[in-house]
Parts: sequence; C-alpha cells; structure tokens
Amino acid sequence: MFCVDVAINLPVKSLFKQFTYSVPENMSFLDSGWRVIVPFGAQKTEGFVVRRRELADNLDKLKAVEAVLGDRPWFDEEMLATAQWLSEYYMCSLSEAMRLFVPGKTSIRRSAVRDEDGRLLYYRYEEKLKEKTVLAYKISQDGYAFLQTGNDKKQLQRQLEALRLFAEKKGWLSLQEVAAENISSSTVRTLAGKGLLEEGKKRILRNSYTDMLQPGNELLLNDEQKAAFKQISTAMTEGSGGSFLLQGITGSGKTEIYLRAAQQAIRQGQQVLVLVPEIALTAQLVKRFQSWFGDSVAVAHSKLSQNERGDVWHRMRTGQANILIGVRSAVFAPFARLGLVIMDEEHESSYKQEERPNYHARNVAVERCRHARAVLILGSATPDIETYQKALQGEYTHLRMTKRANGSELPRVEIVDMRLELQQRNFSVLSRALKQALVNTAADGEQAIVLLNRRGYSTFVMCRDCGASIVCPHCSVAMVYHSSNEDMRCHYCGNTMPVPAECPACHSKRIKFFGTGTQKAEQEIMALPEVRVLRMDQDSTMAKFAHAEILSRFAGGERNVLIGTQMVAKGHDIPNVTLVGVLSADSMLNLPDFRASERTFSLLTQAAGRAGRGSRQGHVIFQAYDADNQIIRLAARQDYDAFAVQELADRKELFYPPFAQMLKLTVWDEKEETALTLAQRAVNYLQGLQLQGELQDLVIMGPLPALVARVRDLYRFNILLKAKDMQPVKNALLNSEFKEQRNLYFDVDPLSVI
Repeated sequence: MFCVDVAINLPVKSLFKQFTYSVPENMSFLDSGWRVIVPFGAQKTEGFVVRRRELADNLDKLKAVEAVLGDRPWFDEEMLATAQWLSEYYMCSLSEAMRLFVPGKTSIRRSAVRDEDGRLLYYRYEEKLKEKTVLAYKISQDGYAFLQTGNDKKQLQRQLEALRLFAEKKGWLSLQEVAAENISSSTVRTLAGKGLLEEGKKRILRNSYTDMLQPGNELLLNDEQKAAFKQISTAMTEGSGGSFLLQGITGSGKTEIYLRAAQQAIRQGQQVLVLVPEIALTAQLVKRFQSWFGDSVAVAHSKLSQNERGDVWHRMRTGQANILIGVRSAVFAPFARLGLVIMDEEHESSYKQEERPNYHARNVAVERCRHARAVLILGSATPDIETYQKALQGEYTHLRMTKRANGSELPRVEIVDMRLELQQRNFSVLSRALKQALVNTAADGEQAIVLLNRRGYSTFVMCRDCGASIVCPHCSVAMVYHSSNEDMRCHYCGNTMPVPAECPACHSKRIKFFGTGTQKAEQEIMALPEVRVLRMDQDSTMAKFAHAEILSRFAGGERNVLIGTQMVAKGHDIPNVTLVGVLSADSMLNLPDFRASERTFSLLTQAAGRAGRGSRQGHVIFQAYDADNQIIRLAARQDYDAFAVQELADRKELFYPPFAQMLKLTVWDEKEETALTLAQRAVNYLQGLQLQGELQDLVIMGPLPALVARVRDLYRFNILLKAKDMQPVKNALLNSEFKEQRNLYFDVDPLSVI
C-alpha cells in the first residue's frame, strides 16, 4: 500500500508542511504532479501531490484522496523542481510556489447546494476552468462501410463528398469547419440521422489575437546582428543550454535576433517562451512573431480571462502552439518541450512580483532553463546592473550591438533647465522649446511622444492658507485630482472623494490644485495648433485591449502626439515618431532608494530611443530642474558603459547589489505601536544571533516606517538586511517564530527598499 504527500492549495502563508493521504485502489496511478481534491479540516480543497511513498501501517488512520482533477499530472519534473527551488529561495511554502503554475491559482470552484427552504445541504466542487465546446461530427464505422459500397446515385453525391472529407480528416469537425469545405449543415445532419456520422462535442481554444495575423518582412541582419545570432545558434545546436545578455542600443534590431532564434528552436522541435514586461508591449511583438509563425503563437497576460488563460496553457502543454508571448506570470506556463526563453527589456522592474511570493521572473526563467537545458536570452539597451555584472564576470555570455539596424543615427538630445523657464515667467508644464518642437513636428506631418511619470490631472490638492494637502483617510498619501469625473482618487487604495469646498484643517475656501498629471498635460498640449493628442496611462487603459487600440490609432496616424506614463517609453517602434519630450526627467532621482539612479537612466534612455527610428534623425527634450545632474547627461548620450562604471563603484562602496544580497522584512498592523513592536522583535532576534557569533557579515537597517507609512489603514515598517550570503539569514528566520507570522512577510532581492 502507498500514500501521497499533498501540498494544500490555500492562500495562507502558514502551510509550510505537506499532509499525507491514503490512496483508493481506483486511483493507484497517482504520483507526484497530480492535482487532487482532499478533505482538509471541515472542508474539501485542492491539493498538489508532491510525492508518492510506501506506508506499511497506519493507513487506516489517514484520510483518503477523494477525487482527481484532470486526466494527466499538471506538474512535470521540471515544473516540480522549479517550484521546490522557488519555495526555498523566496522563503514561501511549497503550495504557494506551486499554485503560481495554475491558471487563476486554483483549479476548483465551490458552490452551495440548498434545499427548497434555502437550507444548506452540502457544498459542490467543480473544476474552475471551463472548456469551450461546439457541436461536432466524425465518421462512424457505418459511414466507412457506406463509402466502401461505391454508391454512385446522383442524389447521394454530396453526402459521399461529405463522408470522404470526414474520412480524410478522421477527427471531429465542427459545422463551421465543414462549411469552409462547401458542405452544408443539412447534409451533415442527414448523414448523422442515418448513423453514418457520430455527433459529439469538440473543444475550441479561445485566442483573442487571431485578428492580428498579417504577413511581415524578413529584414537582413547587419554584421553585429549576425555575430550575435551565430553564438546563440551554436548554443542551441549543441543543446547544452546557456544564458546570453544581448545588449543593444535602442533600435539595434534585437527583435530580429529573437525571431531567428525562435525559428531555429522550432526547427529543432522545441518550444519558445517570450517574456515582455508589460501588457502595453505585447501587441506589437505579437504582430511581429505572428507574421513569421502564424497561429502557432499563443499569448498570455493579465487581461485574459481565467478560461482564456487555461486554453493558452493547454496549447503549450499539448504542443499545439510553439511560441508563448506573455508578461511576468507566463514564466509558469507548462511546456511540452521548452528549448528557448527570451526576456525582452530584462531590466524592467515589472518582472518582479510585489505580492507574496515576491519572485522575479528572470530568476525563475534561469531556473527553468537550467532544468530544461534551454537557452536564455536577456535583451536590453540598459541591462539591469546585476545582470551586467554577471556578464562581465562570464556567468552570462555578453553580446553587444552598438549600431541601429537601419543605419539611422541616435536622436539629438536637448536638456532644458526648468529653473530658467520659471525665472523667465514660463509657468507652464511645457518648456518653450518643447512647445515649439511639438508645433513644428505636427506641421511637418510627423509624430511625438511625451512622457510624464504621473497620472491624474493634478498631483495634489492644497489649501493656500494653511498649506495642508488633502490626504487619503486610509493611506499616508495625497489624493490626486482627476478631471474626467471631477473627483480625487488615492492611487494606493483606490478610494475616491469629491474635492472639498473648504479646507478640512482650517476651513478656508482657498483650495488650489498643484503639480501636473497626464490629464492636465494633455489639455495644455491640445491647445497647441495642429496637435491631436492620445493619452495612455493606467486610467485610459482599463479595457482588455485598450493598450493595443491606443497604439494602433497612434501608429496609424490618427493622432500625432501620444502622452502618457512610463508605458509610452518602452519598446514601441513607430518610424514616424521624430520627437520625444520627457517632463520632470529628474523626478525619480531624489527618491531614497539606491536604485533611483538606475531607474532614471533606464527610463530616459528607453524614452529617447523611441525617436528617430525611421529615416529622419530624432529630437529628444529632457525637461529637468536639476539639469546638470550627471545621470541625466549620461542618459542624453546613451552612454550605458560610463553609467555602469559609476554605478557599480557606488554600489560596491555602499555594499548594495550586486556586491551584497538583500532581504526586506515588512511588518504591518492596524495599530502603529503593534507593528513597530513586532518589527523590533525581529531585529532583536537577528542581533542576538550576531552576539552569539553567527551572521557576522549581516547589516541590519531599521525598523523604519515605509515611505508611504500607512496604506489601507495599515501601518507599515521595513527592516532591510544586507549580507554577502543571505542563506544563513534565511535559515535563521525560517527556524524562528517569524516564519509563520501573519503580518510579517519576506521580500527576497527587493527592488524597492522604501
């Protein structure tokens, strides 16, 4: 007799252990990787079989597995190994790690069954993912026999043609598929009525991107592209895996390398995962890949329904699709034969999950490639500093492309000092240089992109008498005014409220809007002659395909200025864009975060790279109050190497990654004192281990209030830990009372320390 150890799929952090269940005889096939339904406490829930083992006695004391989900194991060996690594590295339970691989994070739905009087009888459990099916037919044994008779009656010719089609196709055909062969539904139903066709259901896989199919051009590679692809191709041919940093300036043609590498993988019988940092970048990349590979491309992102995502996962695990393009969570998709992973814009912070477990898709991709012996390509014009350091040390093969693929020049960058604009009484959010450049661009029939790293109409609302700003009652952050519905909104908890008629603090009626958001900048730009504006930010892209629609309208020339937040600065290749303006280019530099310089440099370089990708040299205008800042000037030159030398020196001196590993502990509670007390207890515990001679290289910073100290009525404190090797610290915390604390969570390799 044997039993199985099951990880319980519940969204709680304290279930670090697995639970053992006996296996009924009719489920003797059960082994690791299967999804099951098991009794757990007073409920039944989904679990993941982690291992199968023999158990000689006490089987009668175990609860039994009640049902099996699916017709095959959900997890293969590579997925199980990756989940185990993820739970250990990111300090989460195995069930938390495994549920990341399941669309919607759970496979079942619970519904109540009641009697006529509304009394609860029991709960019913059913699979959450619903397969979409249509009426379908296939040829029966009688149908094959009828074909053998060779009947040549004229009135039966259409029926015979239909039967021959079904015999040739062999499988199930829907009425739509039959109609495409000029066979009517009445003919099909007649044959079914005679027993010559069987009637049944056929699964239809939903694909929201079928309308994007269009032919594309294959561009010739230049010498730098050829050299880069040759090294990648060799590694793929050898089949030993390997990781590559493909560092190419904006417009250097990294996508052409991706396409050829994907083509080789498919020729070798392998599948490809292409990761993009944001949904805004999927549509354009999908079009490029579909132009090469047609409907063998599948797409996954957060706007898809759970059932649509389930269909995508099915296409990949059954090998019906060869390429998956998706955002961060696509790194957990099942594959029949993964051979290549491409991570575009690998430096982007959106690859890091902010909620527990706080995984980084790049690290997960590295691990999956290691187990699958797949090749990994990390592409960027501005690599993450830690990735760059690994390339310098030889951990990744470093490939460089220093020229634009079409031979065009990098854009001319102008830095405008906004202090001088104020001195000369220009109080607009737009400098005079940018206003004139926008007018000239519109007049020339060209297009512009304007980046502002804020949403809303005004950044905050303030009383001119007492100076108090209107703050969210649930968060320690100012409310933002939105002109579309004339209310104020908190961008942390979503709370909305009308603009008060008087100041809540001093009752003055002198309320004024300060700062600039995308809506206000949009209004100022719209006032310029011949300018037609589109806005793309989180508020304007709530609908499913809003990103793609806005970009399509802009690329099609419907509007000549696109204004928005960071999503307008990344990855778009629109040849008619000759001007890029960046408002408040230095706004992120003064954040108390060691990555502030890197984020600013990357954003400005990426934004500037949108200009001049056609035949005409681009023009970029950075507006800044700290116009002499070295980071801004390096970004203007797109001099990544000089920036990296300076940044690595600073990081080394201050003991930050890549020279240290980091772990952030965040504590929260409705009571500020309770949160602070727990945070201090954690610090005392680690300091006690240091006094005992353990954790000698550990640096402890905090506890300190988070930059936004209260969110959704919860007070937050951070503890930042730095060490050359964080594993002993992780072990100490996982063997302490803090492992299962409800209101304390661990963020391994945090991107933000505030």
